[in-house]
Amino acid sequence: MSGRTRIPFALLAAGVLLLTGCSQVAAIAPVGGDHLAEVRFAAIDVLVASGTELLTAPDCTTESDGAISCTGETLAGEGITVLSPADDPASVTVTVGDVVLYQGSIQEALEKALRPAG
Repeated sequence: MSGRTRIPFALLAAGVLLLTGCSQVAAIAPVGGDHLAEVRFAAIDVLVASGTELLTAPDCTTESDGAISCTGETLAGEGITVLSPADDPASVTVTVGDVVLYQGSIQEALEKALRPAG
């Protein structure tokens, strides 16, 4: 029975480590990632910086028009939506519920996550 209680903790710990490393991964995105990865990394960086607790990290797809859209869910059950429109692929909008957390440059969101706090 004790093995069963350790699995969820291990999964939780792995999730925390993944979120902690998002900013480090975002540093690689402009060099080694595609546009979809850059949008996802920028969105996760914005969510982490805002203190949003994630149940499901944004999962992104490329739409038929070239836009990138992502959806996820907060721990509180609010929907997360992310959009990088086809007509302005350098920008991203990150929304939790009805609140826009960030609207602006993908590159700026990635770079902001790399700056030391303070």
